[in-house]
Amino acid sequence: MHPHSLTPRFHARARIITTLAIAAGGLVVVGGGLGLLLEPDPHPGIVAAYAVSSAAIVALVAVFAVITARHARTLRALRERHPDDIVLLARRLPPVVSDLPAFLRSKGVVAEVGDGWYAAVADERGISVHSGGSDPREIVLMAWDEIGELAMVRTATVGGDSRWSIAVDVRPYATPMTVDVGSAAGIVTMALDAGDISAVMRALEAKRPAARR
Repeated sequence: MHPHSLTPRFHARARIITTLAIAAGGLVVVGGGLGLLLEPDPHPGIVAAYAVSSAAIVALVAVFAVITARHARTLRALRERHPDDIVLLARRLPPVVSDLPAFLRSKGVVAEVGDGWYAAVADERGISVHSGGSDPREIVLMAWDEIGELAMVRTATVGGDSRWSIAVDVRPYATPMTVDVGSAAGIVTMALDAGDISAVMRALEAKRPAARR
């Protein structure tokens, strides 16, 4: 499944954000450098401030690029293995209490699945979570007969706003596991918007075997 087919809004936003970030950073670094060159006797404090701000901008862009590149490698590797399946990033939401630790113990899985982004694959078996890197391994599988309703929900953010996420009813536990769904491109790793999540929801239900719907 082509990565853009489910997430066109995400990839458009990622391109815009990446272009604007690099352009703005380049403008500050190059423009500031030219300004100093044209100044016959720049103040040492201004030179130091320019050097620090330029290094901070370059470092910030580089950090985001490295993080996103790692996630992109993971997604690319899984898409090569699962060309007809759904491959995205998922992130368990810390504010929401879930039964994930109990679920992992019931599977005999010894793994620390934190609150960061993990690659997820939805295929005919169910939804699986994978480790990162260019050679990802499957950590745990939630089979379709263990998955009840999938629902779009609004979840609170740290700033008091809210965003769309997905609640996964994992049987037999009472509390659904709520996750952000996202992707990675350019220097951007972030959650999908409502339109892309709606497309993902439809694709997930299409992957669920008819007998399990």
